[in-house]
Amino acid sequence: MLRRALRKVYYAMLLMNTGGAIAFFVQLRRQIYSKATFLGLEKRLDTNWVDLPCRLQYHLLPASEDDIEEMLEKARDEGSESVHELLQRKWFYDCGFHDCYVGRTAYAGELCYIQWLVSRKDGEAVNSGFQSRLPSLKEDEILIENAFTFQKYRGNGVYPSALIRLAESSRGKGFKRMLVYVKEDNIASLKGCEKAGFKVFERVPEVKLLFSTRRKHS
Repeated sequence: MLRRALRKVYYAMLLMNTGGAIAFFVQLRRQIYSKATFLGLEKRLDTNWVDLPCRLQYHLLPASEDDIEEMLEKARDEGSESVHELLQRKWFYDCGFHDCYVGRTAYAGELCYIQWLVSRKDGEAVNSGFQSRLPSLKEDEILIENAFTFQKYRGNGVYPSALIRLAESSRGKGFKRMLVYVKEDNIASLKGCEKAGFKVFERVPEVKLLFSTRRKHS
């Protein structure tokens, strides 16, 4: 518990140093109290599909610690809201979620995309403080979490393309159902999920209260 609290203090300081005072106090207010609604979407992996066209040529690879550090370095160039989002992803990785993938452009090797997969094997990381946020998964289910396309490369169809690639890879590992949760006002991500063949199956309210997050999954 103490270790987790100290880690939160560290990331709060990192947010202040990277994103500035405005970004820090915006997120502080949200952590004290805020509400949101997420849509749960699912894709059956035992059906056939084809790759989606993407206007950007990129390689999707397992992430390394160096990739995560590079992601953090790029945060300053992404705007105040994105700074917090990328710091959240660094936190997620540091909490033990290491099944992470990065997209790099084929022509220059620039970091353009990042995304996590979560399954039952991540039980120890989930139990480190994410039980109230993440859904309970079955052995044949896998969860898409913390996808992020860097601003320079948005609008190229990287997100739905990466979803399809990771769905194909997950099917090869024996998974039969892929899940993703998206804020209901995130229209761009919802359209990307729809292109990749995901269908809405539940609405999930989220409440942040005094630095804890709880989602009520069905």
